[in-house]
Amino acid sequence: MPEFAVATKAIIFNPKTNKYLVLFKSDQEDINPNSYDFPGGRLKFGEKLEEGVVREAKEETGLCVSPIQVFNAWTFVKPDKDFQLTGIDFICTTDSETIVLSSEHSGYEWLDVNQIISDTKYPDWLRKTIEKASKFKI
Repeated sequence: MPEFAVATKAIIFNPKTNKYLVLFKSDQEDINPNSYDFPGGRLKFGEKLEEGVVREAKEETGLCVSPIQVFNAWTFVKPDKDFQLTGIDFICTTDSETIVLSSEHSGYEWLDVNQIISDTKYPDWLRKTIEKASKFKI
């Protein structure tokens, strides 16, 4: 039977430093291991979107974030696994840069928008997400 889930992602911006948080997934992850990512994950049954993004950000980074606005949605399908994940991206803010990574990630960087969108080491979807997020007034 096909599996379907909804996830939230936190595009975390620190207005004091004008930098965004980018994570690197560990090699143990089941979806796209060893790749760049934003904190986030699947909603628990009955959980509100805002609750999910705050919980996931805290679990994966140790950061307390404030969700500002939904600004993006996407769908990821793995036909070979009968799996579909629909995601909702939030712009979130934090005033801290102290990260405590969960086992889901092996690294992180705080970067300004130009560092991210001009560096091709980051996947196209990630650069486009940051470029879109940067257009919102926070």
